[in-house]
Amino acid sequence: MTASDDQSIFTPRDRHAHGPWSDLALHTIGWRAFQDLCSQVCEVVLGRPVEIFREAQDGGQDAVFLIPSEPGTPQIGTVQCKHTSESNKALKVSDLTAEIEHVEELVKGGQADTYAFMTNMSVDAPVAAAMRAKLRSLGVRKPHILGRQYIIRVIRSSAKLRALVPQVYGLGDLTSIVDERLSEQSRALLDSWIPKLRTYVPTTAHRDAVNAISKNGVVLLLGNPSSGQSAIGAIVSTIASENPNNTVLALTSPRDFEAGWNPNDPGRFFWIDDAFGSNVLRDDYVQDWASAFSKLRAAIKHGNRFLLTSRKHIYEAARRRLGQRNLAQFADGSAVVDVGDLTFEEKAQILYNHVNFGEQSQSWRSSVKPHLAAVAAVPDFLPGIAERLGDPNFTKGLIPRESSLVRFMKEPREHLIDTVNALDDQLQAALILVYVHQAGFDPNDHDPSAAQAVAELTGYTLTKIQDCFAELAGSFLKLSGSKWTFAHPTISDALTEILRQKPHMMAALIRGATIDTILNSFVCEGSPHIRDALVVPTTLDDALVNRLGRTPDEMQRNWLLFHFLSYRASEVVFINTIQQFPDLLYRLCWRTEVVDNDPKISAHARSYRLGLLQDDLRLEAADRLVSAALTDLDLSLTKKTCSRLYHRYGSLAWAWSYGQPSCRRSKTVLMRSPLTPTWTKSLKAISRNYSVCLIV
Repeated sequence: MTASDDQSIFTPRDRHAHGPWSDLALHTIGWRAFQDLCSQVCEVVLGRPVEIFREAQDGGQDAVFLIPSEPGTPQIGTVQCKHTSESNKALKVSDLTAEIEHVEELVKGGQADTYAFMTNMSVDAPVAAAMRAKLRSLGVRKPHILGRQYIIRVIRSSAKLRALVPQVYGLGDLTSIVDERLSEQSRALLDSWIPKLRTYVPTTAHRDAVNAISKNGVVLLLGNPSSGQSAIGAIVSTIASENPNNTVLALTSPRDFEAGWNPNDPGRFFWIDDAFGSNVLRDDYVQDWASAFSKLRAAIKHGNRFLLTSRKHIYEAARRRLGQRNLAQFADGSAVVDVGDLTFEEKAQILYNHVNFGEQSQSWRSSVKPHLAAVAAVPDFLPGIAERLGDPNFTKGLIPRESSLVRFMKEPREHLIDTVNALDDQLQAALILVYVHQAGFDPNDHDPSAAQAVAELTGYTLTKIQDCFAELAGSFLKLSGSKWTFAHPTISDALTEILRQKPHMMAALIRGATIDTILNSFVCEGSPHIRDALVVPTTLDDALVNRLGRTPDEMQRNWLLFHFLSYRASEVVFINTIQQFPDLLYRLCWRTEVVDNDPKISAHARSYRLGLLQDDLRLEAADRLVSAALTDLDLSLTKKTCSRLYHRYGSLAWAWSYGQPSCRRSKTVLMRSPLTPTWTKSLKAISRNYSVCLIV
């Protein structure tokens, strides 16, 4: 399937321009690209094709268009372009001198009834007036002097040009999309992925993704780490961006979607990579998606398109927690694509492309090519690891022999850990600095305490650490807008494993990592295992309790804090945290639609069992449970509670307990069997006897 084939499926309705006015780097695109841009502007403004002549034979015409006259006889107009690579240069009247002879010839030939002089220079009003007067004296009936300000205004006000200009001509300014933050992310997508098109292999998963978006308006790409779901998502999104009717937005969370969705702009294509968390499940993302899916369905009806990616095990955990709140197309699998099932031919082509078009030396490429078939035949072949074979930063010390190359593919995590460990200490410090800033390190807006902890841990100043970012760019790090992030989530995985083995580093991280990193990526020793989470040893319990107690009192962070206390904190950490900071349990956070998923309720239940819950909080939680059952028909309390009721209330209690996860039957039974005073009284009693409600 070609790029043009893919573009045909992303065709929404007409759109409106949004965003602030700002300058475009027109001086950076070169004369030829500027000429093409001017012709695009003329086509959009005039609504008719524009013919472009070759540079050596243009006869003073960079473009020609037809203008209908009153009787219906077309008049010919000419466009002449003048480009400068100086960003602040202003147009002078003398700049027209070189074109006078051409203008006279065009007028004599009847080809300059309208003459437009277009330039990327600034144009002052007196200069424009003088140039128009000169053109009229040469016989031009309708002269136009169009400078940088006019061109920028047209681009900003045109949906087609707004999309075409950055992708095709590399102006690097997408601020008209929504706001500066989202445009920075989208710019990073376009800048980093378009060059990779030459190594990209459209696989069956790629075609399935395109078909799913065409049919459902949404697709979820699932795969193991390095299996290529992010690459497919990025390339399909980039192809979508080439459609002038689309505005591609690269988002990082469901909250970004809710902020970026505009029902009046149906041409938006949302790419949300690692939609449920990059390395571990983000429980706050699950909660956000539960409420955002209704808006997503409405956005699809308005012509928006969505591409989400996730690691398999992370989505599986999210799917269980979402339950019936999941998007229907994800629940039934109609919009879910597993990217891991590759044919041998696809693997071989992916591997060949990455090695052939990578940055390895010619001698290295020649020495490994005889062994590529054996590498492609590895059962657990991963496209992301194949890409590393083309990058010398990841193959230092790798002997180009079949056994070594096969091991590189079979044991990628171990090799990546060795690669990171082999980096200079200062380069490792740069990776750790990004690691502790979970959302990315912004030199102008970061956590000072976290940065200071890394500086003290590694012995390098923050300035020296930041100097390493440029050296790591493209291999280990990438610049997303103003933030430095990992080029691939597996690098964070490797750092997690490395730091796990270095207790002195773990101590510094607990004291210096952002609270979001701790709440989302850490788990206490002795708590249930969470894949890829960093385990905090018991020796650091006191430091962890101190950080938890200083969590900012904000709705989102409170939700994460309650979730950590409920599911990730050991009993010792939980007890010490509540005893030292009893006011934490009084904080406010979001309410979940299903009470069984509410981490505040779970934290209160755990506190009650340990004898730490104040009576007023117990009554408040009990009232919440009663209200959920009697008012909202929320029957998710617990099967254990309902099984106790079965012996007293028979089928009604059975429907409540075993009608899950589908509540339809339970609700029907309740509606047909109104709650009697006896039943209501018993339910309230059981709810207030909080030890029975095992919401943990």
